[in-house]
Amino acid sequence: MELTDALFGYEHLLQRLFSEGGRLASAVVAAQSHENLSPVAGHQILSAISNAQLSVSGAIGHMAEGHRQLEFMAQKLGIDPEAFGDVIKRPNSARGATPIGLAA
Repeated sequence: MELTDALFGYEHLLQRLFSEGGRLASAVVAAQSHENLSPVAGHQILSAISNAQLSVSGAIGHMAEGHRQLEFMAQKLGIDPEAFGDVIKRPNSARGATPIGLAA
């Protein structure tokens, strides 16, 4: 159970991070539009945020691969593979999470 809690906790943090990056990008666009931020400065900031978002998105993809590896390992060890795979039994700690927090 500790492994699944840690796995889902880590994924939840990555999803929150990605969400905050989107919120930051939106705030930059709003500042650029409403606060007369230089288009050049705005572009550089959006480019930096986009690069960070690509890294976070890649990390989320790596975690999806981790699910598949854990599912395979669980089958070999006789552990319920649904505890780690794409069809997931959510741990108790994830039951109160928002829908975006539950996306795998």
